[in-house]
Amino acid sequence: MKTYHGSCFCGAVASEADGDLADGTMRCNCRFCRKTRYWEMRLPAPDGFRVIQGAELVAVTPPSDGNDDPPIRNIFCPKCGTRLWSQGDIEEMGGRFVQVFVPALDDATEAELIAAPVFWADGAHDNWWNPAPETRHL
Repeated sequence: MKTYHGSCFCGAVASEADGDLADGTMRCNCRFCRKTRYWEMRLPAPDGFRVIQGAELVAVTPPSDGNDDPPIRNIFCPKCGTRLWSQGDIEEMGGRFVQVFVPALDDATEAELIAAPVFWADGAHDNWWNPAPETRHL
């Protein structure tokens, strides 16, 4: 495990995340993930994530279903629009979790990104635990 440093495009928000890209990443075929080109690394422990700059600036993507208390919150920088992390508490996912947006990791090497395993989840059919039937378009 290592500590990755991440930030948004404009540099207003910065974070640290304890994890390892070699342990795997996830991409999903659901509408939200397709539109945002989301690629995440789930951290082994939610407390392994720290906002070190700009916590007061971050914004939460509003849920598409109008739910005021969605089980997952997608965090971004409102100044430049960079996706940064997601957090939530979903029993089927083991409870509380934090997932960082891989492209926002500043010090992930090209070699780490190329070698990082990717699980392609079938969120489009609420079948998150199984692989998506098609991924070439993602």
